Amino acid sequence: MSRSLNKNVRVYDNGYDLSGHARTIGPLKWGYEAGVFDAMSDAHKSSLAGQATIGLGTLNVIFDNTATTGSHARLSNPGGSHTVVVAAGMEAAPANNGIAFTGQFLQKDYPVDMTANPTVFSIDFDDTHGAAGNLLYASPWGVLLHASGAETAVNSTTYHDGTAASTTGGFMVYQVLTAAGTGAITAAIKVQDSVDTTDGNFADLLSSGVINCGSGGVAVPTYGLVALAPSATVKRYTRWQVAFTLATSVTFVLAFCRG
Repeated sequence: MSRSLNKNVRVYDNGYDLSGHARTIGPLKWGYEAGVFDAMSDAHKSSLAGQATIGLGTLNVIFDNTATTGSHARLSNPGGSHTVVVAAGMEAAPANNGIAFTGQFLQKDYPVDMTANPTVFSIDFDDTHGAAGNLLYASPWGVLLHASGAETAVNSTTYHDGTAASTTGGFMVYQVLTAAGTGAITAAIKVQDSVDTTDGNFADLLSSGVINCGSGGVAVPTYGLVALAPSATVKRYTRWQVAFTLATSVTFVLAFCRG
């Protein structure tokens, strides 16, 4: 049985796992406006799907004033941009090759209810914002190529079967939660694709480029959204990959949405 419960949902936002504070999120909105055609000589009105609307809905959160990682520190920024991955696990916590809702959204408010017990707040997010990297893509749903976890070596075995190649591009969203190393902690998060499952046939499709995950042994969460051209070819099989530069361990989440 492949069904999900709220306790199996995780919310990753701007490089942080908010699941320890969040109670609920949604509804995760994806729909199309209808263009109605009603010429006088038509026997029936007809419609065609117009532009998509993608929205994150409302994030209900327990108030926590812990420095840097608490809900107040992460979310007291109305008007700020949020790069988000919402991962849904089936009968358990999210796992590789599960489903994920992704995108970039603006936070509309920060209304803390001090009368509630416990103290909570419910943030409303606007729909996909005007500077989002996925504006050319109508779907926010993709595959969770890498569930939250640490990697210390490159990937040679784990992949996702997309059932067929596609020619409508796609985009990746990454959330680096923490990392380890000495000096500058740097690495690159990648999506690779291949025509088959042979390790040597996988090649880079999308990359974060070399990113700063911290320095002097102190990790700095980071995140991003990187998109292909909408006409780009994506081969049948995709997988996560890490290119270690000065990092020795990277804990991250990676989602990929085909166009």
